[in-house]
Amino acid sequence: MEPSFFALLVLIFCAGAGLGIALSRKFRPDTEPAYETAVRTGKSNISGRGAFAAHDISQGDIVERCPVLELDQDDIGGELLNYVFYGNDETKRLVTMGNGMLFNHSSFPNVAYYLEDTPLGPELVIYALRDIRKDEELFYNYGNEWWSTRAIEAQ
Repeated sequence: MEPSFFALLVLIFCAGAGLGIALSRKFRPDTEPAYETAVRTGKSNISGRGAFAAHDISQGDIVERCPVLELDQDDIGGELLNYVFYGNDETKRLVTMGNGMLFNHSSFPNVAYYLEDTPLGPELVIYALRDIRKDEELFYNYGNEWWSTRAIEAQ
């Protein structure tokens, strides 16, 4: 085999391999779908930070799924006590990940939540009680016990 013929074969092989790689990158499907969150955070007119609708949300839609850590109430203290949820019984508290801790209180909430066990662990599922407009602040009701344990009148 002559050296020029061999060089031509190597050149054709490299060009084909490069074209194949370029085409596979252009046309391969995304293995991870893009996740668009329904929640953004910002300054609240109620108290400090708040959670807001990043886009219009329909009644019944899941607003956010927040992984949680379930701890004994004795393990929670200080300022963290103001940011946890009640667990499955009176002695358990849920520390939420994501934006779950930033939803403020309203006696007329636009979201509610429930605890769901998933293969990856428990999650707090926050869902819309009614249609919510983009940029509207998201509120759930903290419950009477939250206020009474702090000797504060519900707002």
